[in-house]
Amino acid sequence: MTVSVDVRERLARRVAGEIVLAEDPGRTMRRWRELFHVSQITLAEYLEVSPSVISDYEANRRKSPGTKTIKRFVEALLDIDGRRGEPVISAFGRLMDIEIPSSVLLDAREFISPVSVESFCSAIGAELVVPRDLVEKELLGYVVVESRTMLKDLSSEGFSKLYRATAGRSLVLANVTTGRSLTVTIKENEHKPGLLVLHGVSKPDPAILDLIENEKLPTAVVRGASAEELIKLLRQFSQQITNSSL
Repeated sequence: MTVSVDVRERLARRVAGEIVLAEDPGRTMRRWRELFHVSQITLAEYLEVSPSVISDYEANRRKSPGTKTIKRFVEALLDIDGRRGEPVISAFGRLMDIEIPSSVLLDAREFISPVSVESFCSAIGAELVVPRDLVEKELLGYVVVESRTMLKDLSSEGFSKLYRATAGRSLVLANVTTGRSLTVTIKENEHKPGLLVLHGVSKPDPAILDLIENEKLPTAVVRGASAEELIKLLRQFSQQITNSSL
């Protein structure tokens, strides 16, 4: 997959802007590095510096990075992602117009090749609850959002854009309590995600399941794993798809 130069430049400006304006630039640098799934060692090798330099910046043991350092940092993340087939750049390209707050977006990837709902759920330990006859439906990627801040920080227009951007993809709602409010917003929108994953719900509300089944929206539940563990599984699965396509 290849994205336009415009998408790459807009994403570069967003990452750089967040670092420059952040109260804690080191933490912001770490967040973006982890979103791109780049280790400190890999980034250090690309920048030809010691891993301790990256660690020091992220821990704010060095003074705030200047514009040249931030530019090199951002370009490195984008270049490394490009070598991997642009899974992160492509995913963020779809989300760019939503202006989704950093407090909401936890992770996003586009797959090199489509995968079935069944294989996706199996990889992350998710149980498909409704409807069960769509296991062969294909997914092109995933987006993970923090459900607790999503309702508070995302506008109604933002919800609509998010659901449109996740058509044919899995929308993973992390740290869900009941899911009732979020599923209602899905019902009210014309566009639907390819698969809805509810993380943190021990037992889905029957009313929610009825609503989702009426919408013919494949929905799965992830129990037990933390949001961080779930994201790790998702990234590993995405990397496996990339490796198998090489």
